[in-house]
Amino acid sequence: MSYTKRAVKGFMIVFVINIIAAFLGYLIRIVLARNLTVAEYGLFFSVFTLMSFLGVFISLGTNESIVKYIPEFLVKKQHSKVKSALLITAVCTLATVIVFSIIIFFLSQPLANHYFRNPLAEPVLLLFIAILLFVSFKGMLRQAFQALQDMRLFSFMYLAENSLLLIMLFAAFAFSQTIFSAAYVYIAVNLLLIMIFTLFLKKSLYSLTGKASIDKKVLKDMVKFGIFVIGSNIGGIMILYTDTLVLTYFRSLAEVGVYNAVVPTVMMIQFFATSIVTVIFPMVSELWAKKKKDYLAKGLGTIYQYSFAIMIPAVIIALAFSEPILGIMFGPDYIGGAIPMQLLLVGIVFFGLYSITSAALNGIGKPAISTKILLQGALLNLILNLLLIPTMGMLGAALSSLISYVFTGIYSSLKLARFIEIRMPWLSWLKTVAIGIIMLLLIIFLSDLLVMNVYAKIIMISAIAGILYLVLVIIAKVIDLKELVSLLAHIVK
Repeated sequence: MSYTKRAVKGFMIVFVINIIAAFLGYLIRIVLARNLTVAEYGLFFSVFTLMSFLGVFISLGTNESIVKYIPEFLVKKQHSKVKSALLITAVCTLATVIVFSIIIFFLSQPLANHYFRNPLAEPVLLLFIAILLFVSFKGMLRQAFQALQDMRLFSFMYLAENSLLLIMLFAAFAFSQTIFSAAYVYIAVNLLLIMIFTLFLKKSLYSLTGKASIDKKVLKDMVKFGIFVIGSNIGGIMILYTDTLVLTYFRSLAEVGVYNAVVPTVMMIQFFATSIVTVIFPMVSELWAKKKKDYLAKGLGTIYQYSFAIMIPAVIIALAFSEPILGIMFGPDYIGGAIPMQLLLVGIVFFGLYSITSAALNGIGKPAISTKILLQGALLNLILNLLLIPTMGMLGAALSSLISYVFTGIYSSLKLARFIEIRMPWLSWLKTVAIGIIMLLLIIFLSDLLVMNVYAKIIMISAIAGILYLVLVIIAKVIDLKELVSLLAHIVK
Protein backbone atom coordinates (compact mmCIF):
# COMPACT_ATOMS: atom_id res chain seq x y z
CA MET A 1 0.00 0.00 0.00
CA SER A 2 1.46 3.40 -1.04
CA TYR A 3 2.06 6.25 1.38
CA THR A 4 -0.78 8.19 -0.25
CA LYS A 5 -3.33 5.42 0.27
CA ARG A 6 -2.22 4.82 3.85
CA ALA A 7 -2.32 8.54 4.61
CA VAL A 8 -5.69 9.01 2.96
CA LYS A 9 -7.24 6.15 4.93
CA GLY A 10 -5.87 7.49 8.21
CA PHE A 11 -6.87 11.05 7.43
CA MET A 12 -10.35 10.04 6.31
CA ILE A 13 -11.03 8.33 9.66
CA VAL A 14 -9.98 11.50 11.47
CA PHE A 15 -12.00 13.60 9.05
CA VAL A 16 -15.22 11.63 9.59
CA ILE A 17 -14.87 11.97 13.36
CA ASN A 18 -14.12 15.68 12.99
CA ILE A 19 -17.18 16.16 10.78
CA ILE A 20 -19.40 14.62 13.46
CA ALA A 21 -17.72 16.74 16.13
CA ALA A 22 -18.08 19.88 14.01
CA PHE A 23 -21.78 19.19 13.52
CA LEU A 24 -22.15 18.82 17.29
CA GLY A 25 -20.29 22.13 17.61
CA TYR A 26 -22.87 23.74 15.36
CA LEU A 27 -25.65 22.28 17.52
CA ILE A 28 -23.93 23.81 20.57
CA ARG A 29 -24.23 27.23 18.94
CA ILE A 30 -27.92 26.62 18.30
CA VAL A 31 -28.53 25.55 21.91
CA LEU A 32 -26.74 28.67 23.18
CA ALA A 33 -28.68 30.95 20.82
CA ARG A 34 -32.00 29.37 21.78
CA ASN A 35 -31.41 29.78 25.52
CA LEU A 36 -29.65 33.17 25.69
CA THR A 37 -30.78 36.57 24.49
CA VAL A 38 -29.22 37.73 21.22
CA ALA A 39 -27.06 40.23 23.16
CA GLU A 40 -25.92 37.55 25.65
CA TYR A 41 -25.11 35.19 22.77
CA GLY A 42 -23.15 37.99 21.12
CA LEU A 43 -21.31 38.78 24.37
CA PHE A 44 -20.41 35.12 24.93
CA PHE A 45 -18.83 34.77 21.50
CA SER A 46 -17.20 38.20 21.61
CA VAL A 47 -15.35 37.15 24.76
CA PHE A 48 -14.77 33.67 23.30
CA THR A 49 -13.26 35.23 20.16
CA LEU A 50 -11.00 37.53 22.19
CA MET A 51 -9.74 34.54 24.19
CA SER A 52 -9.25 32.50 21.01
CA PHE A 53 -7.15 35.31 19.56
CA LEU A 54 -5.00 35.37 22.72
CA GLY A 55 -4.80 31.59 22.53
CA VAL A 56 -2.53 31.85 19.48
CA PHE A 57 0.24 33.11 21.74
CA ILE A 58 -0.32 30.61 24.57
CA SER A 59 2.73 28.41 25.32
CA LEU A 60 4.84 30.49 22.89
CA GLY A 61 3.91 27.98 20.20
CA THR A 62 5.54 25.05 22.02
CA ASN A 63 2.26 23.11 21.89
CA GLU A 64 2.69 23.10 18.10
CA SER A 65 6.41 22.37 18.39
CA ILE A 66 5.87 19.01 20.09
CA VAL A 67 4.13 17.75 16.94
CA LYS A 68 7.42 18.29 15.10
CA TYR A 69 9.98 17.29 17.72
CA ILE A 70 8.44 14.37 19.63
CA PRO A 71 8.27 12.07 16.54
CA GLU A 72 11.95 12.86 15.90
CA PHE A 73 12.86 12.05 19.50
CA LEU A 74 10.92 8.78 19.32
CA VAL A 75 12.73 7.70 16.14
CA LYS A 76 16.08 8.41 17.83
CA LYS A 77 14.84 6.68 21.01
CA GLN A 78 15.54 9.84 23.02
CA HIS A 79 12.73 9.12 25.47
CA SER A 80 13.86 11.58 28.11
CA LYS A 81 13.63 14.37 25.53
CA VAL A 82 10.04 13.35 24.75
CA LYS A 83 9.15 13.90 28.39
CA SER A 84 11.23 17.08 28.49
CA ALA A 85 9.33 18.47 25.49
CA LEU A 86 6.01 17.83 27.24
CA LEU A 87 7.26 19.38 30.48
CA ILE A 88 8.54 22.45 28.62
CA THR A 89 5.18 22.83 26.89
CA ALA A 90 3.30 22.54 30.19
CA VAL A 91 5.55 25.15 31.85
CA CYS A 92 5.30 27.55 28.90
CA THR A 93 1.53 27.07 28.78
CA LEU A 94 1.12 27.80 32.48
CA ALA A 95 3.46 30.81 32.35
CA THR A 96 1.72 32.46 29.39
CA VAL A 97 -1.75 31.74 30.79
CA ILE A 98 -0.75 33.39 34.08
CA VAL A 99 0.51 36.49 32.24
CA PHE A 100 -2.65 36.79 30.13
CA SER A 101 -4.86 36.09 33.15
CA ILE A 102 -3.27 38.95 35.11
CA ILE A 103 -3.75 41.29 32.15
CA ILE A 104 -7.39 40.26 31.69
CA PHE A 105 -8.06 40.56 35.43
CA PHE A 106 -6.89 44.17 35.59
CA LEU A 107 -8.44 45.14 32.24
CA SER A 108 -11.79 43.38 32.77
CA GLN A 109 -13.60 46.49 34.01
CA PRO A 110 -12.23 48.91 31.34
CA LEU A 111 -12.97 46.32 28.64
CA ALA A 112 -16.51 45.83 29.95
CA ASN A 113 -17.15 49.59 30.03
CA HIS A 114 -15.44 50.76 26.85
CA TYR A 115 -15.11 47.77 24.50
CA PHE A 116 -18.04 45.45 25.22
CA ARG A 117 -20.14 48.28 26.71
CA ASN A 118 -22.04 45.80 28.88
CA PRO A 119 -21.69 45.34 32.67
CA LEU A 120 -22.12 41.56 32.26
CA ALA A 121 -18.84 41.45 30.38
CA GLU A 122 -16.70 41.90 33.51
CA PRO A 123 -17.79 38.73 35.38
CA VAL A 124 -17.87 36.81 32.09
CA LEU A 125 -14.26 37.85 31.36
CA LEU A 126 -13.21 36.69 34.82
CA LEU A 127 -14.87 33.30 34.26
CA PHE A 128 -13.13 33.03 30.91
CA ILE A 129 -9.77 33.25 32.69
CA ALA A 130 -10.51 29.77 34.04
CA ILE A 131 -11.74 28.67 30.62
CA LEU A 132 -8.51 29.96 29.02
CA LEU A 133 -6.44 27.96 31.52
CA PHE A 134 -8.28 24.68 31.02
CA VAL A 135 -8.69 25.07 27.25
CA SER A 136 -4.95 25.69 26.91
CA PHE A 137 -3.99 22.53 28.79
CA LYS A 138 -6.65 20.53 26.97
CA GLY A 139 -5.14 21.77 23.70
CA MET A 140 -1.68 20.72 24.88
CA LEU A 141 -2.97 17.21 25.58
CA ARG A 142 -4.55 16.98 22.15
CA GLN A 143 -1.32 18.10 20.46
CA ALA A 144 0.57 15.52 22.53
CA PHE A 145 -1.61 12.73 21.13
CA GLN A 146 -0.98 14.03 17.62
CA ALA A 147 2.77 14.13 18.32
CA LEU A 148 2.63 10.53 19.58
CA GLN A 149 0.71 9.70 16.37
CA ASP A 150 -2.30 8.42 18.30
CA MET A 151 -4.82 9.93 15.89
CA ARG A 152 -7.72 8.05 17.46
CA LEU A 153 -7.34 9.84 20.79
CA PHE A 154 -6.46 13.07 18.96
CA SER A 155 -9.76 13.08 17.07
CA PHE A 156 -11.87 11.43 19.79
CA MET A 157 -10.93 14.19 22.24
CA TYR A 158 -12.63 16.75 19.97
CA LEU A 159 -15.70 14.54 19.65
CA ALA A 160 -15.84 13.93 23.41
CA GLU A 161 -15.55 17.66 24.09
CA ASN A 162 -18.48 18.66 21.89
CA SER A 163 -20.60 15.71 23.03
CA LEU A 164 -20.11 16.62 26.69
CA LEU A 165 -20.69 20.32 26.03
CA LEU A 166 -23.96 19.60 24.25
CA ILE A 167 -25.26 17.27 26.96
CA MET A 168 -24.22 19.49 29.87
CA LEU A 169 -25.58 22.65 28.24
CA PHE A 170 -28.98 20.99 27.90
CA ALA A 171 -28.81 20.01 31.57
CA ALA A 172 -27.60 23.43 32.77
CA PHE A 173 -30.19 25.40 30.78
CA ALA A 174 -32.96 23.23 32.23
CA PHE A 175 -32.23 24.93 35.56
CA SER A 176 -30.91 28.37 34.56
CA GLN A 177 -30.87 30.04 31.15
CA THR A 178 -28.04 32.51 31.76
CA ILE A 179 -24.68 33.27 30.20
CA PHE A 180 -23.03 32.19 33.45
CA SER A 181 -24.53 28.70 33.12
CA ALA A 182 -22.83 28.39 29.73
CA ALA A 183 -19.49 29.59 31.13
CA TYR A 184 -19.64 27.13 34.04
CA VAL A 185 -20.36 24.28 31.61
CA TYR A 186 -17.31 25.18 29.50
CA ILE A 187 -15.15 25.24 32.65
CA ALA A 188 -16.49 21.88 33.88
CA VAL A 189 -16.17 20.11 30.52
CA ASN A 190 -12.60 21.25 29.87
CA LEU A 191 -11.53 20.34 33.41
CA LEU A 192 -13.14 16.90 33.05
CA LEU A 193 -11.39 16.33 29.70
CA ILE A 194 -8.02 17.22 31.23
CA MET A 195 -8.55 14.75 34.07
CA ILE A 196 -9.61 11.91 31.75
CA PHE A 197 -7.12 12.36 28.91
CA THR A 198 -4.16 12.98 31.23
CA LEU A 199 -4.62 9.35 32.28
CA PHE A 200 -4.50 8.26 28.63
CA LEU A 201 -1.34 10.31 28.09
CA LYS A 202 0.32 8.73 31.13
CA LYS A 203 -0.51 5.31 29.71
CA SER A 204 1.00 6.31 26.34
CA LEU A 205 4.21 7.45 28.05
CA TYR A 206 4.44 4.47 30.42
CA SER A 207 6.87 2.48 28.24
CA LEU A 208 9.23 5.42 27.72
CA THR A 209 12.35 5.49 29.88
CA GLY A 210 14.13 8.52 31.29
CA LYS A 211 13.06 11.46 33.40
CA ALA A 212 11.59 14.78 32.36
CA SER A 213 13.72 17.89 32.81
CA ILE A 214 14.06 21.36 31.30
CA ASP A 215 16.57 20.66 28.52
CA LYS A 216 17.88 24.08 27.44
CA LYS A 217 18.60 23.05 23.86
CA VAL A 218 15.16 21.46 23.47
CA LEU A 219 13.60 24.59 25.01
CA LYS A 220 15.47 26.87 22.60
CA ASP A 221 14.57 24.78 19.55
CA MET A 222 10.91 24.46 20.54
CA VAL A 223 10.42 28.16 21.27
CA LYS A 224 12.20 29.14 18.04
CA PHE A 225 9.99 26.84 15.99
CA GLY A 226 6.91 27.81 18.01
CA ILE A 227 7.34 31.52 17.33
CA PHE A 228 7.53 30.74 13.59
CA VAL A 229 4.28 28.75 13.90
CA ILE A 230 2.64 31.66 15.74
CA GLY A 231 3.54 33.90 12.82
CA SER A 232 2.04 31.36 10.42
CA ASN A 233 -1.16 31.02 12.47
CA ILE A 234 -1.81 34.74 12.91
CA GLY A 235 -3.11 35.10 9.35
CA GLY A 236 -5.67 32.33 9.78
CA ILE A 237 -6.79 33.65 13.16
CA MET A 238 -7.06 37.23 11.89
CA ILE A 239 -9.10 36.34 8.81
CA LEU A 240 -11.55 34.35 10.98
CA TYR A 241 -11.78 36.52 14.10
CA THR A 242 -11.21 40.19 13.19
CA ASP A 243 -14.81 40.51 11.95
CA THR A 244 -16.18 39.75 15.42
CA LEU A 245 -13.54 41.79 17.27
CA VAL A 246 -14.10 44.93 15.16
CA LEU A 247 -17.87 44.41 15.10
CA THR A 248 -17.90 44.25 18.91
CA TYR A 249 -16.16 47.63 19.19
CA PHE A 250 -18.27 49.54 16.68
CA ARG A 251 -21.69 47.89 16.86
CA SER A 252 -24.11 46.32 19.36
CA LEU A 253 -23.64 42.92 20.97
CA ALA A 254 -26.98 41.87 19.46
CA GLU A 255 -25.54 42.43 15.98
CA VAL A 256 -22.43 40.47 16.99
CA GLY A 257 -24.76 37.67 18.10
CA VAL A 258 -26.54 37.53 14.75
CA TYR A 259 -23.23 37.55 12.86
CA ASN A 260 -21.97 34.67 15.02
CA ALA A 261 -24.97 32.63 13.94
CA VAL A 262 -24.26 33.40 10.28
CA VAL A 263 -20.54 32.54 10.24
CA PRO A 264 -20.70 28.95 11.62
CA THR A 265 -23.65 28.20 9.32
CA VAL A 266 -21.61 29.24 6.28
CA MET A 267 -18.45 27.52 7.52
CA MET A 268 -20.25 24.16 7.53
CA ILE A 269 -19.95 24.26 3.73
CA GLN A 270 -16.19 24.78 4.09
CA PHE A 271 -15.98 21.13 5.16
CA PHE A 272 -16.43 20.16 1.51
CA ALA A 273 -13.09 21.82 0.82
CA THR A 274 -11.61 20.46 4.04
CA SER A 275 -12.42 16.90 2.99
CA ILE A 276 -10.64 17.43 -0.30
CA VAL A 277 -7.62 18.98 1.44
CA THR A 278 -7.47 15.92 3.70
CA VAL A 279 -7.07 13.72 0.65
CA ILE A 280 -4.83 15.79 -1.63
CA PHE A 281 -2.06 16.81 0.77
CA PRO A 282 -0.37 13.36 0.90
CA MET A 283 -1.11 12.83 -2.80
CA VAL A 284 0.59 16.10 -3.78
CA SER A 285 3.59 15.37 -1.54
CA GLU A 286 4.14 11.94 -3.09
CA LEU A 287 3.69 12.99 -6.73
CA TRP A 288 5.93 16.04 -6.25
CA ALA A 289 8.65 13.89 -4.64
CA LYS A 290 8.46 11.47 -7.60
CA LYS A 291 8.64 14.46 -10.00
CA LYS A 292 5.39 13.43 -11.69
CA LYS A 293 4.33 17.00 -12.40
CA ASP A 294 2.07 16.06 -15.32
CA TYR A 295 0.03 13.67 -13.17
CA LEU A 296 -0.05 16.26 -10.40
CA ALA A 297 -1.27 19.02 -12.71
CA LYS A 298 -3.99 16.78 -14.15
CA GLY A 299 -5.05 15.57 -10.70
CA LEU A 300 -5.29 19.07 -9.26
CA GLY A 301 -7.27 20.25 -12.29
CA THR A 302 -9.77 17.44 -11.72
CA ILE A 303 -9.98 18.26 -8.00
CA TYR A 304 -10.63 21.95 -8.76
CA GLN A 305 -13.36 20.94 -11.20
CA TYR A 306 -15.14 18.47 -8.91
CA SER A 307 -14.78 20.47 -5.70
CA PHE A 308 -16.44 23.45 -7.37
CA ALA A 309 -19.22 21.20 -8.67
CA ILE A 310 -19.79 19.78 -5.16
CA MET A 311 -19.79 23.12 -3.34
CA ILE A 312 -22.07 25.07 -5.70
CA PRO A 313 -25.38 23.21 -5.02
CA ALA A 314 -24.84 23.46 -1.24
CA VAL A 315 -24.12 27.18 -1.61
CA ILE A 316 -27.17 27.73 -3.85
CA ILE A 317 -29.56 25.96 -1.46
CA ALA A 318 -28.17 27.81 1.58
CA LEU A 319 -28.29 31.11 -0.34
CA ALA A 320 -31.91 30.61 -1.45
CA PHE A 321 -33.11 29.56 2.01
CA SER A 322 -30.85 31.78 4.13
CA GLU A 323 -33.74 33.43 6.02
CA PRO A 324 -35.63 30.24 6.93
CA ILE A 325 -32.37 28.41 7.77
CA LEU A 326 -31.38 31.09 10.29
CA GLY A 327 -34.94 31.28 11.60
CA ILE A 328 -35.28 27.52 12.04
CA MET A 329 -31.83 26.98 13.53
CA PHE A 330 -31.39 30.04 15.73
CA GLY A 331 -34.78 31.73 15.96
CA PRO A 332 -36.61 34.70 14.37
CA ASP A 333 -34.25 37.25 15.97
CA TYR A 334 -31.46 36.01 13.72
CA ILE A 335 -33.05 36.25 10.26
CA GLY A 336 -31.59 39.76 9.88
CA GLY A 337 -28.32 38.02 9.05
CA ALA A 338 -29.67 36.63 5.76
CA ILE A 339 -27.94 39.12 3.43
CA PRO A 340 -24.53 38.89 5.20
CA MET A 341 -24.93 35.12 5.01
CA GLN A 342 -25.51 35.29 1.25
CA LEU A 343 -22.35 37.38 0.78
CA LEU A 344 -20.30 34.96 2.88
CA LEU A 345 -21.69 32.00 0.92
CA VAL A 346 -20.24 33.44 -2.28
CA GLY A 347 -16.96 34.13 -0.50
CA ILE A 348 -16.68 30.63 0.93
CA VAL A 349 -16.40 29.19 -2.59
CA PHE A 350 -13.22 31.23 -3.11
CA PHE A 351 -11.92 30.38 0.36
CA GLY A 352 -12.47 26.72 -0.49
CA LEU A 353 -10.35 27.32 -3.60
CA TYR A 354 -7.64 28.82 -1.36
CA SER A 355 -7.80 25.83 1.02
CA ILE A 356 -7.15 23.40 -1.84
CA THR A 357 -4.41 25.57 -3.37
CA SER A 358 -2.78 26.08 0.03
CA ALA A 359 -2.67 22.31 0.59
CA ALA A 360 -1.03 21.92 -2.83
CA LEU A 361 1.56 24.62 -2.04
CA ASN A 362 2.32 22.97 1.29
CA GLY A 363 2.56 19.60 -0.42
CA ILE A 364 5.25 20.82 -2.85
CA GLY A 365 7.22 22.35 0.01
CA LYS A 366 6.13 25.98 -0.38
CA PRO A 367 4.21 26.68 2.87
CA ALA A 368 5.71 30.17 3.20
CA ILE A 369 3.85 31.27 0.06
CA SER A 370 0.42 30.18 1.29
CA THR A 371 1.15 31.71 4.72
CA LYS A 372 2.15 35.02 3.13
CA ILE A 373 -1.02 35.10 1.01
CA LEU A 374 -3.18 34.36 4.05
CA LEU A 375 -1.48 37.15 6.01
CA GLN A 376 -2.08 39.55 3.13
CA GLY A 377 -5.73 38.47 2.97
CA ALA A 378 -6.06 38.91 6.73
CA LEU A 379 -4.56 42.42 6.57
CA LEU A 380 -6.93 43.32 3.73
CA ASN A 381 -9.84 41.97 5.78
CA LEU A 382 -8.81 44.04 8.82
CA ILE A 383 -8.49 47.27 6.81
CA LEU A 384 -11.86 46.73 5.12
CA ASN A 385 -13.47 45.88 8.48
CA LEU A 386 -12.25 49.16 9.97
CA LEU A 387 -13.57 51.06 6.94
CA LEU A 388 -16.93 49.33 6.45
CA ILE A 389 -18.15 48.04 9.82
CA PRO A 390 -18.67 51.46 11.52
CA THR A 391 -21.33 52.40 8.95
CA MET A 392 -22.48 49.06 7.50
CA GLY A 393 -22.25 46.77 10.53
CA MET A 394 -22.33 43.03 9.89
CA LEU A 395 -23.04 43.68 6.20
CA GLY A 396 -19.66 45.44 6.05
CA ALA A 397 -18.05 42.54 7.92
CA ALA A 398 -19.44 40.04 5.42
CA LEU A 399 -18.40 42.19 2.44
CA SER A 400 -14.88 42.50 3.88
CA SER A 401 -14.62 38.73 4.22
CA LEU A 402 -15.99 38.21 0.70
CA ILE A 403 -13.34 40.49 -0.83
CA SER A 404 -10.50 38.94 1.20
CA TYR A 405 -11.66 35.40 0.31
CA VAL A 406 -11.75 36.28 -3.39
CA PHE A 407 -8.24 37.75 -3.09
CA THR A 408 -6.75 34.71 -1.33
CA GLY A 409 -8.46 32.24 -3.66
CA ILE A 410 -7.39 33.86 -6.93
CA TYR A 411 -3.93 35.01 -5.84
CA SER A 412 -2.96 31.62 -4.39
CA SER A 413 -4.01 29.90 -7.64
CA LEU A 414 -1.84 32.27 -9.67
CA LYS A 415 1.11 31.55 -7.38
CA LEU A 416 0.64 27.78 -7.66
CA ALA A 417 0.63 28.08 -11.45
CA ARG A 418 4.26 29.24 -11.26
CA PHE A 419 5.31 25.78 -10.03
CA ILE A 420 2.75 23.47 -11.63
CA GLU A 421 1.30 23.96 -15.11
CA ILE A 422 -2.33 23.48 -14.12
CA ARG A 423 -5.05 23.88 -16.70
CA MET A 424 -7.74 25.61 -14.72
CA PRO A 425 -11.16 24.14 -15.65
CA TRP A 426 -12.61 27.50 -16.70
CA LEU A 427 -15.18 25.98 -19.07
CA SER A 428 -16.39 23.49 -16.44
CA TRP A 429 -16.59 26.28 -13.86
CA LEU A 430 -18.61 28.41 -16.27
CA LYS A 431 -20.98 25.51 -16.96
CA THR A 432 -21.32 24.86 -13.21
CA VAL A 433 -22.18 28.50 -12.50
CA ALA A 434 -24.77 28.51 -15.32
CA ILE A 435 -26.33 25.30 -13.97
CA GLY A 436 -26.26 26.79 -10.47
CA ILE A 437 -28.19 29.82 -11.72
CA ILE A 438 -30.78 27.51 -13.32
CA MET A 439 -31.01 25.65 -10.01
CA LEU A 440 -31.52 28.93 -8.12
CA LEU A 441 -34.26 30.07 -10.52
CA LEU A 442 -36.05 26.73 -10.09
CA ILE A 443 -35.88 27.09 -6.29
CA ILE A 444 -37.32 30.62 -6.47
CA PHE A 445 -40.11 29.45 -8.81
CA LEU A 446 -41.05 26.45 -6.65
CA SER A 447 -40.88 28.54 -3.46
CA ASP A 448 -43.54 30.88 -4.88
CA LEU A 449 -45.61 28.02 -6.30
CA LEU A 450 -45.73 25.62 -3.35
CA VAL A 451 -47.69 26.40 -0.20
CA MET A 452 -46.76 24.04 2.61
CA ASN A 453 -44.93 23.69 5.90
CA VAL A 454 -41.54 25.46 5.72
CA TYR A 455 -39.62 22.31 6.72
CA ALA A 456 -41.32 20.20 4.05
CA LYS A 457 -40.89 22.96 1.48
CA ILE A 458 -37.12 23.27 2.03
CA ILE A 459 -36.61 19.49 1.90
CA MET A 460 -38.81 18.93 -1.17
CA ILE A 461 -37.49 21.87 -3.19
CA SER A 462 -33.87 21.08 -2.30
CA ALA A 463 -34.35 17.48 -3.42
CA ILE A 464 -35.97 18.48 -6.74
CA ALA A 465 -33.38 21.18 -7.43
CA GLY A 466 -30.55 18.83 -6.41
CA ILE A 467 -31.71 16.13 -8.82
CA LEU A 468 -31.97 18.69 -11.64
CA TYR A 469 -28.46 19.95 -10.84
CA LEU A 470 -27.02 16.42 -10.87
CA VAL A 471 -28.67 15.59 -14.20
CA LEU A 472 -27.47 18.84 -15.80
CA VAL A 473 -23.83 18.54 -14.65
CA ILE A 474 -23.73 15.00 -16.07
CA ILE A 475 -25.32 16.09 -19.37
CA ALA A 476 -22.95 19.08 -19.58
CA LYS A 477 -20.03 16.71 -18.83
CA VAL A 478 -18.95 18.72 -15.82
CA ILE A 479 -18.81 15.37 -14.02
CA ASP A 480 -17.65 12.20 -15.75
CA LEU A 481 -19.20 9.31 -13.81
CA LYS A 482 -16.56 6.79 -14.96
CA GLU A 483 -13.74 9.14 -13.98
CA LEU A 484 -15.37 9.86 -10.61
CA VAL A 485 -15.86 6.15 -9.83
CA SER A 486 -12.25 5.45 -10.85
CA LEU A 487 -10.96 8.27 -8.62
CA LEU A 488 -12.97 7.06 -5.60
CA ALA A 489 -11.87 3.47 -6.18
CA HIS A 490 -8.22 4.58 -6.23
CA ILE A 491 -8.66 6.35 -2.89
CA VAL A 492 -10.49 3.60 -0.99
CA LYS A 493 -8.55 0.58 -2.30
